[in-house]
Amino acid sequence: MIEFHIYLEPFGGKEKELESLYWDEYVPGISIQDGFQRTTLIKKRDALREYQINLAFDTEELRLKWVGSKEHQAVWPKIASLCSRASWCGFDTVEKR
Repeated sequence: MIEFHIYLEPFGGKEKELESLYWDEYVPGISIQDGFQRTTLIKKRDALREYQINLAFDTEELRLKWVGSKEHQAVWPKIASLCSRASWCGFDTVEKR
């Protein structure tokens, strides 16, 4: 399984719009993808505009399939347009040997 963390800083006043977009479009779009495990939107407790989307897929190949999907192509530009900063980092889960 892989995890992917997306770090977002929405423009001032766009926080609620980002949250609504996540729940109304991002979650329904990602939830139907092959290999999808979970997603979470978190907000840093002591920060005004530091958000993070965490997601997990069975494999990196299936996550990349999501990136190429029509659902992702529709929602990601909307998310990016609300943010002054967006970056990400991918992780492989470590299994006990």
